[in-house]
Amino acid sequence: MISYCITCYRPRYATLLIDDLVRKTSVPFEILLWLNVDDQEFEHWLHEKQIGGYPIRIIARTPHNIGMAAYFHLFDASRFDMVTQIDDDVVCVSSRIAETAFEIFARCHDVGMLAADVWQDEYTTGARPPLEQYRIADRERGLYDGPIDGWFAIYRKSCLHLCRKIERGRYVYVGGRMQGLLRENGLRGLLCTGMKVFHVMGPQYVSYFGMLDFEIAKYASVGRTDMVRWYSEARNSLPPYEELHRRVEAIRSSLNK
Repeated sequence: MISYCITCYRPRYATLLIDDLVRKTSVPFEILLWLNVDDQEFEHWLHEKQIGGYPIRIIARTPHNIGMAAYFHLFDASRFDMVTQIDDDVVCVSSRIAETAFEIFARCHDVGMLAADVWQDEYTTGARPPLEQYRIADRERGLYDGPIDGWFAIYRKSCLHLCRKIERGRYVYVGGRMQGLLRENGLRGLLCTGMKVFHVMGPQYVSYFGMLDFEIAKYASVGRTDMVRWYSEARNSLPPYEELHRRVEAIRSSLNK
């Protein structure tokens, strides 16, 4: 049914994501990983999960982060007809995502890509622009046409040959490029509000997971001075941990429904 593809260089997030995918997927699935990090504790965790029955396949390991380029290798290795590109800072997903995508693909033959909606509140946009920037494509199924990317994007595998036209750089917006290529070929890539994920963006939630310094260093390494400034300036005005914990548990509870 579905292949989940994850390039992992933030194990703290990836362990939460993998556990959540296993808990909430009731159809045939596999989890394909490219380890963009050398982390023995994470490797041990993965090994234990494989022994315990998690359908994990580690496709390759690189001691340095090769970024988005790893997804193309994961796509090629996938076995199922739906293939999911997932950012490893997605930590929680709503139930029945695979089933929802399958139903939409079965009924909407011109849809080649579905991007899950993201949790949003005053602390995070989840990387999605305001919904006012989208046009309703199918109100009944919660489908919107507008800017999407690969924070959690499900593709028809039959459409992934279009990836050959995408440059294989470390920082490439694969989801956004795929949406454009689909459009050029008479197909659609849409946002689906019937699928939702918690994509950890913003200094408040990043700090809750203990990743603030990591994220600042990451953005500094790629020249995103805007993000470095945003995250750094928020350091001295973060909410109490207890408030963030309450919020994160409420998000998880909401996505469990």
